[in-house]
Amino acid sequence: MSGDAASGGSLSQPGAADRVLAAAVAQIEREGMAVGLDQIRMEQVIKTAGVSRASAYRRWPTREAFLRDVLVTTVRHTSLIPETERDVAQISALVADRWDELATDRGRRGLVVEALRLATDLDVRRLVASPRWRTFLSLSATLPGLPEGEVRDAVAQALRQTEDEFVRRRSEVYAGLAELIGYRLTGAGSFATLASATGALMTGIVLRATVDPGWLDRRARESLFDAAAASWSEPERHLVGMVLAHLEPDPEIQWDSAALAARLAAFQDRVAAMYATANGG
Repeated sequence: MSGDAASGGSLSQPGAADRVLAAAVAQIEREGMAVGLDQIRMEQVIKTAGVSRASAYRRWPTREAFLRDVLVTTVRHTSLIPETERDVAQISALVADRWDELATDRGRRGLVVEALRLATDLDVRRLVASPRWRTFLSLSATLPGLPEGEVRDAVAQALRQTEDEFVRRRSEVYAGLAELIGYRLTGAGSFATLASATGALMTGIVLRATVDPGWLDRRARESLFDAAAASWSEPERHLVGMVLAHLEPDPEIQWDSAALAARLAAFQDRVAAMYATANGG
């Protein structure tokens, strides 16, 4: 094919392959995911990326090879990080404002319930608004309909890896929160088990909220989970209830001024680490 020079840069140029994949991912996020993947047209993506057609076909000699790389890249671009810098700042401010409540059992319970309620609302709203999250859900739904073979296997592996990373990060968040307010796991479970369960519930909640956004704003003022009255949405009740079903106060912790100071320092260190992660540190 004589179109190498006329069709755009060669894939041997640094970043050319990345531009092709980025163009395909952007198209998927913009247009959504069709079950048959017919909307992912290699010729159009190559043109959009401005790279050589001949070089692109040398890199991806078959549509299956191209789809494999595009879909795996799409999955890996999906960040299921359970908190953002803004989220951490809001939760940090809540804890700082109510820090003295950690001195009593009731105060600790009220603080953990309110922190979980706030975090849940932030989580759900962020994911509902995320094109990448919607693409991730679409790919998960599309996977069973893909023909058996290399593309399906590669996408399945990428989806599992992304889910595993989410569970790992979320389990760290739960472990840190439990340490902060002196709670421990009930029974023989683990924070990873809890994170996996809440992740599955979150998926269902996000799907419901996607088709009924007003659901998140329908609230009732209630006293739930042995805490003071607050304005609760249904998603908050579901998720906070699941988390609290796995946690209980640790009776071995002595709550004195030294313990409070140590937990405050540990909390501040954890917030600093989250900020560093969010900023690429």
